[in-house]
Amino acid sequence: MLSRAKGHAARIAMTLAASVLALASSIVALPQPAAHAEKPHGERLNKKYAVADTDYPVPQSNVLWVSPEGDDGAAGAQNAPLKSVAAAAKKATDGTTIVLKSGVYREPHFSITKSNVTLQAAPHAEVWLKGSDVVGASRWKKDGRVWKVTGDFQNFCHVCTVNPDPRVDGMAAFPEQVFIDDQPLKQVDSKDKVGPGTFYVEDATPTTLKVADDRTKGYNVGKQDSVTYYVGSDPTAGTTEISQRSRAFTSTGSGLAMKGVNVAQFAPNHAWDFNDPRLGKESGPVAVSVNGAGSVIQDGVFAQSSSTGFFFDHAENSRFVNNKVYDNGATGLGGNRTHGTTVEKSVFSASNAAGMEIDGTKCKGYCTVGDVKITHAKDVTFRENVVDYSGRQVSHVDKGKSTPPGFWCDEGCINAVVVNNFFTNSSSAIFIEVSAGGVVASNVIESSGMGITLSGSERVKVYNNTVSRTLASITVNEDERSNGCNAVDANRRCIANESWSQEQHLSWDATKNEVYNNIVSSRPGLNGSRRPWWSYPIRTAGGADEDGSSKLYSNSLFTGLDYNAYYRNGLAGDPYLMTWDTPEGAGKTDVRFSRTKDIAEDSRTDKRIDGLERHALDQFGARSANPFFVKEADGDADFKKSDYHLKAGSPARGSGKALPADVAKAIDPSGTTVKPNAAVDRGAL
Repeated sequence: MLSRAKGHAARIAMTLAASVLALASSIVALPQPAAHAEKPHGERLNKKYAVADTDYPVPQSNVLWVSPEGDDGAAGAQNAPLKSVAAAAKKATDGTTIVLKSGVYREPHFSITKSNVTLQAAPHAEVWLKGSDVVGASRWKKDGRVWKVTGDFQNFCHVCTVNPDPRVDGMAAFPEQVFIDDQPLKQVDSKDKVGPGTFYVEDATPTTLKVADDRTKGYNVGKQDSVTYYVGSDPTAGTTEISQRSRAFTSTGSGLAMKGVNVAQFAPNHAWDFNDPRLGKESGPVAVSVNGAGSVIQDGVFAQSSSTGFFFDHAENSRFVNNKVYDNGATGLGGNRTHGTTVEKSVFSASNAAGMEIDGTKCKGYCTVGDVKITHAKDVTFRENVVDYSGRQVSHVDKGKSTPPGFWCDEGCINAVVVNNFFTNSSSAIFIEVSAGGVVASNVIESSGMGITLSGSERVKVYNNTVSRTLASITVNEDERSNGCNAVDANRRCIANESWSQEQHLSWDATKNEVYNNIVSSRPGLNGSRRPWWSYPIRTAGGADEDGSSKLYSNSLFTGLDYNAYYRNGLAGDPYLMTWDTPEGAGKTDVRFSRTKDIAEDSRTDKRIDGLERHALDQFGARSANPFFVKEADGDADFKKSDYHLKAGSPARGSGKALPADVAKAIDPSGTTVKPNAAVDRGAL
């Protein structure tokens, strides 16, 4: 019989990652994503992405049909469909179902304003909303070793970035996109650099800044006129598309249901404040914006946006389920004040495809890119998802070659629940920043840079996670900001208030956190010299708030720290398992514990913290002899090749701290397999 440990997070990895499907037959308890087969490759409209073959029922009344071959003057019946989604959205009343027949829809931004509108694929249809237009072979002219086309192409803003200084993001700030057979070409900054797989845009009248390094001072808006594209790959060898639109649609009505509709190749800029002469304020920074409460987005692909692929804006109590979010230029999925929303059973990969600056020492307070980035929200749930970078070469030390945070909750996430997810090869899997409350539990993180990070966050419960072959498995640190203030002046007065966090009276201090029942195993870089300075199994760090309100150190970060399990190669190769920051130390890692027993015995640790690892497991050995798991893969880059179920006789079986009711319910809302106040395994359940 399989142990319950590792079940939920491992099951998601096994159902959504093809390389581990062989284990799925033994995993039966977890609700699975909708069982939609994928269309055969030869029948697909998109040459890069597979889509679900769906068969949603069509109501008998209040239905509008749409087809690329339709007519917007038609009645909208199945045999007399409209041509555009925009026309259907305009005709829709509350409760209308808009059924889209197979095809690619290329049309300007439209709005859905009515409530309870359903936008769904017709039975077995493949539906794409695309922000690009096809540029036919006859329009391209050979120009030496490259091809060029000139026309009335969209004049995109190159200086519309989150960072006030667009130069920080370089070419990633440019929204233009070119695709040949749905494969993207890379934009370069001069015609001389154009070669195979690249393109250059010549725009004689671009938008510029009134002050060169400060977007906040305003724009000199460019002229909408002829633009020339130069490409280094033969555009006549396939279907060549150039992005011309920034956003597919905005939904403001409550109760939107979007089912089996795929979105790709939109080109939003990265700023909310730019009013484009042609595209208006919908020119940035998201490809789809859902603003109505109670919306459900399911079974879609959201890909190849030049900025954010999908955004929930004040869309309370919504669901994003069984979607695939790939290859977006910046963030995959964003959300703001989207209280009570759930993201589940979805796959995220290859965000920040444009290469936005994500090194905090460079982008500083303007780092915003993540696979999923949520801000200013209560009760958000991120459950049973996969964040998968197994197909990319990533450096978890060199920030220029790293991935963005997988799940990032920032600036006042209150009571977020992050459970039963699988992360592989992520530079920063779970990041909870200046937030409060919530549960991070039963996740599996492998082969990553940073596993779970709590920064300036309070009352977060970190239980039963499995972290394998990851440099910095769990980090808890104080943030220099406090009380909802992002910056202070020379007199320590706040000059950048964050209103939501201040309204919620959040301290932005790292206090009262709980860390129990986690397994931290087999960190990479066993010779020590290969690890960065921040890399420890558990790293704790305090600090002084920049407004002078308080100084916190490791003794203030926790109310409980116990029952965690550690597996290391040996003291010679991995000598420390935890750091402890004290007021007396000159550096944040001056106190380093080699063995779990040392923590409670040290006079500098506060004995009011529950446990202090008195019940920890502290073992050593090779990965091939891992005492906890059925199998831990040997290589740091052996992605999705481990079986994180507990093996028979594992010391982690049934030896964890009993779960409080809120943690047990977060992991298993049904209460059928994970129960509070009962014997529990360590690691992901």
